[in-house]
Amino acid sequence: MDQLIDFEGMALFVKVVEHGSLSAAGRAVGMPKATVSRQIALLEQRLGAALLHRSTRALSLTDVGRRYFTRIRPIVRDAELAQVEAMAGHAAPSGLLRVSATVAYGQLVIAPRLFRFLERHSAVNIDLRLSDERVNLVAGGYDLAIRMGVLDDSELISRKLDTVPMVLVAAPAYVEVHGAPRRAEDLSRHRAIVTRIDIDHWNIGEETVRIVWRMSTGNMFVTRDAVRAGLGIALVPLFLVSHELAQGSLLRLLPDQPLPETQVTAVYARSVAPSLALKALLDGLQSEP
Repeated sequence: MDQLIDFEGMALFVKVVEHGSLSAAGRAVGMPKATVSRQIALLEQRLGAALLHRSTRALSLTDVGRRYFTRIRPIVRDAELAQVEAMAGHAAPSGLLRVSATVAYGQLVIAPRLFRFLERHSAVNIDLRLSDERVNLVAGGYDLAIRMGVLDDSELISRKLDTVPMVLVAAPAYVEVHGAPRRAEDLSRHRAIVTRIDIDHWNIGEETVRIVWRMSTGNMFVTRDAVRAGLGIALVPLFLVSHELAQGSLLRLLPDQPLPETQVTAVYARSVAPSLALKALLDGLQSEP
């Protein structure tokens, strides 16, 4: 008599390993921890071998579990992709998407795009978390993260969303007292506001200028507010200060100098097949102006 393969148990086991715990895997699939534990125990019973070492503090793979995970992970991945493709022709996007984004870009750019996305897809719910810390997508249970700048995680699949121009700005009150820089090298004699202390060199045209910062804020909104208060000059994304530049509460400095641009990228875990909802969100974010 042929024995049926426990595909559900296999898929759940892969989730447990990828998420690092029974509870995290349960949250990812909407299943109580006790149910996850029972399903894994049934899988081990069917296989006749222990797959996991369990303790109150840690979860680790047995030798059999490590070999089993290596063999079945691509099978589970292919099955997830096949399921998504099969559903794509007739099903509407639905379910919960957990999204991480940086605070300023998330609030000013991503959130309005998500509002419009939710208007089009009534069966999708979004849990948006804004943080300037780079979250671990798998451990944190995130479906998608929106990141600015250089990517350094090869385990993530990325899709470019935007290219953000940078601008040099200062308050009229600051310029009135300290004057406006006429050349890139003049910036070294001015006070600077930065978001992180390691950003102490600015690329202005073909020159790299070492700046002297007066305040490091840890947050783009605070950087903008410090500049508006006349405390110094800042190099910031255009989306952060476009309203202030239009109103005249901030002035654009060295407008003829080429300034760097920042890439905005959407990333998701390579180990997870994108759901219909995630695919729709990625397409929607890329098509937004």
